[in-house]
Amino acid sequence: MTQRAVVIGGSIAGLCAARVLADYFDRVTVVDRDAYPQGPAERAGVPQGRHVHALLARGRRELERLFPGFERQMLGAGAHEIDFARDFATLRGEGWMAREESGIATLFASRTLLESIVRDLLRAVPRVELVERTAVTGVVAERAPRARVRAVRLADGELPAELVVDATGRGSQAPDWLQALGLEPPANTVVDSRSGYATRWYREPEPARWPAEWWWKGIWVDPHEPEHMTAGVLFPVEGGRWIVTIAGIAGHYPPSDEAGFGAALARLRSPIIAHAVELAEPISPVYSNRAMANRFRHYERWPQRLDGFLAVGDSVCAFNPVYGQGMTTAAVAATLLAESLDRVGPTSPALPRTFFRAQARFLRDAWSLATGADFRFPGRRLQPLHRRALQRRGGRCRAAPAGRRGDQHAPPPGRLLRAVRAGARSPGDARPCLPARGGRAAPRLAGGLTRG
Repeated sequence: MTQRAVVIGGSIAGLCAARVLADYFDRVTVVDRDAYPQGPAERAGVPQGRHVHALLARGRRELERLFPGFERQMLGAGAHEIDFARDFATLRGEGWMAREESGIATLFASRTLLESIVRDLLRAVPRVELVERTAVTGVVAERAPRARVRAVRLADGELPAELVVDATGRGSQAPDWLQALGLEPPANTVVDSRSGYATRWYREPEPARWPAEWWWKGIWVDPHEPEHMTAGVLFPVEGGRWIVTIAGIAGHYPPSDEAGFGAALARLRSPIIAHAVELAEPISPVYSNRAMANRFRHYERWPQRLDGFLAVGDSVCAFNPVYGQGMTTAAVAATLLAESLDRVGPTSPALPRTFFRAQARFLRDAWSLATGADFRFPGRRLQPLHRRALQRRGGRCRAAPAGRRGDQHAPPPGRLLRAVRAGARSPGDARPCLPARGGRAAPRLAGGLTRG
């Protein structure tokens, strides 16, 4: 064992990383500026927790492996186990999807419930401590014989550490901390399709009020460009509640006022969600989010060196959340961290480069899915890397004949839903704008396959 690892940020990524580190360090300290709520409640550091979240099948398995009892506690707390292909009314580009058994049971629950259960399971792990209401303002490093982290800086002093993991998310200050140490931060790639969410929560109607034709447990309505530039979903969550979200693309941001939100639901390609909420009771204001750009910080090819420093989750690669990959990729990254620790050891100078490269290989396909899809939309912003490559890819996608890979609605509906719900992707299914390398699939998020 080695003395201490510090994880900055109590996100899902941070909690998963802490669980892995507890097997290699005498002490693991998770530091967060928030106060953790008692039970499944919102906290300031996770504003996206109010919106819909998807835990792909691979993510569910990884969380159960990291935190035995996770699934049992989720179901016991009221999470819904749903076969998406059978139980969702789904309107895609080609029309309403036929119901079918997929054999994939997905957990539907609030982000707050999932995070609270993972956090409570982590608290029971020996050698882990959660420190609340504490902001990290920088990292402290020794410079000889080479740069190596020795502590994190707090408002009232320093917290020594042999390993520091940044899990602070999209708003990570690590690039500034690195610059303060005289290190050039890693390069960024940003693809912004100018997407936005608006979400409202409802109390579902009593069963006696449900019309006989309401067979569904949830609803998914895709956009259809250019006539309909907004999508809508209705997800059931614990406590007899619905989360209803409208997502706008290419600058078509959904309204954030209650009247406008209701009107926008009625303007979706189908009024099915609007009709559903007419019988439900609104129990929240409308929450909005426009921080949805895809951002990749390229630590895997960072020419600088800082031994004892790692980054995970959205601190490295933040996806447009509409693709539902964030929590699953965070859980899988924890497995990659364990593999890297086994390979080179917890204090090895080779650990950062080993882990960053393994993490980037895993994230590459998920990134291509999100950016390849977002690049189709007019007015998207791209900076600063890979512009030509993505333009070529986007051009091929837009030019592809209907029924080919470039047609966003080409895959047969059943295959596509199985792929999306499982976290699988193959060239003909859920990668509408990603050419296959060497003519074969690389299913990095696939259930039961390689890294996913």
